[in-house]
Amino acid sequence: RRGDLAVFHSTVKEHIARLQADGTHTLISRLAHSVVKAGLRRLHTSYSRISLEDIALRLGLANATSAEFVVSKAVRDGVIDATIIHDEKGSYVQSHDLVNVYATTEPMEAFHRRIAYCLTTHNDAVRSMRYPPDEYKKQLEASRGMRNRGRDDDKTDEEKAQELEDEMDDDY
Repeated sequence: RRGDLAVFHSTVKEHIARLQADGTHTLISRLAHSVVKAGLRRLHTSYSRISLEDIALRLGLANATSAEFVVSKAVRDGVIDATIIHDEKGSYVQSHDLVNVYATTEPMEAFHRRIAYCLTTHNDAVRSMRYPPDEYKKQLEASRGMRNRGRDDDKTDEEKAQELEDEMDDDY
């Protein structure tokens, strides 16, 4: 997090046996670039203009040329917003002015997107938990039909009257 490559290498050397036993030594060795980027980010916020020699010294890099490669990759990747300038006094990195992000509409738009996502998720959840319309009535009718299977409650008045007439005709 501090971006000190020397401390990173000494920590790796100190714990190399355990890292190799765990099988994570190659993974940890790849993190050196991330340590350099973190240190470069820290230097970028601290200095508006810093020489490549100072960057190499502070990050523990071999020389100014390797610092130039690291800085150019960081600029290309968007880690820092700066320009490498070569002039007769030497090579240095000039940071671009930071724009006040709160003066723009970007925070409002990001907040709006988050709220819209939450509302959509909520509405989808409520919609999926809704009981289908008239499903309860169908289940209620089906359960009444099971209990009243022997009863004539499901028949209309005309059907009941017709059955009564048929029974009376059979009796006489």
